[in-house]
Amino acid sequence: MGQLAKIMGVGAFAAIVGGCVATPDPFAVKNLPKGEQLNIRNILAAHPNKRACVDYEAATNSCASIITSTIEGNTMVSNEIAALKIPGSTSIQNIEVVSRSMLQGDRVCVRAPDVTITGRDPMSASLLGGTRDMINEFGGAVCGTYYRAGDGYVVNSVGANGETFPPGDTKFQFILGDLKLRAQ
Repeated sequence: MGQLAKIMGVGAFAAIVGGCVATPDPFAVKNLPKGEQLNIRNILAAHPNKRACVDYEAATNSCASIITSTIEGNTMVSNEIAALKIPGSTSIQNIEVVSRSMLQGDRVCVRAPDVTITGRDPMSASLLGGTRDMINEFGGAVCGTYYRAGDGYVVNSVGANGETFPPGDTKFQFILGDLKLRAQ
């Protein structure tokens, strides 16, 4: 959950695609306060048919990305949508990433080939290639562990090579009502 938000945080992908945008260090690792460790099955069961909002911003009632997830057996299927600024223009493009992750105990793990996109445009294709390359650089898989964090949750992702997957911890929560995407 939250792979697209992580990739966007790893370099404002629009900058990679073609612009020279000033961004914070894409490999700076965030460590957020975390409470008890939770199983994603329990988190989703507590919020049936709700959407997760990554990095909620109350002032604009917006999210960096919006995720819907379902669990079928030991597989979690997540659809994550985000809005990206197109370099050199004022346009914004929505990108949707679909990941099929395996549940392994209290962790959720995704391999590079298990990440796909719904769009057939160059930006989506570039994002998919960058996402898969990055997962492969971290040992071919990334596993997330979930924690309670105040009014929401934090997922901490670590590559199969044991390194923290940038940007580190990602906060998300389930918000009722209409949510807007915040362009990154």
